[in-house]
Amino acid sequence: MKIEGRFQVGDIILELVDFFEPNENFIEGTVMLRRARKAGITLKRKLAKKLLENKHLIPRELGEFDIVLAGVKIKFGMREIKMIPYIHKLGNNWVMGYGGVNYDWNRRARLIRCCEQ
Repeated sequence: MKIEGRFQVGDIILELVDFFEPNENFIEGTVMLRRARKAGITLKRKLAKKLLENKHLIPRELGEFDIVLAGVKIKFGMREIKMIPYIHKLGNNWVMGYGGVNYDWNRRARLIRCCEQ
């Protein structure tokens, strides 16, 4: 895994982590989550909420990435489809998106790791 850089949101210092292998362009969400757990890269719900509340502080340069909130899973609908929340840039705003645990993620996806609180 490769560290893409550090940034600060409020009093939280975070690292953006590229979890793709060199030959991968897509990866299933289950594999992404497995790699995140193995590397200890999971966000607690409280920290994810704080990040979302302060998403306007996320550096503009990170707009090329989908920032995955690994560790926080949400179930949608009557079939309870498991989804993984992520933050991505839409125009000038950071917005919340959801990707399926069993769906493929592309190279825009990056994990986020808390360095300090």
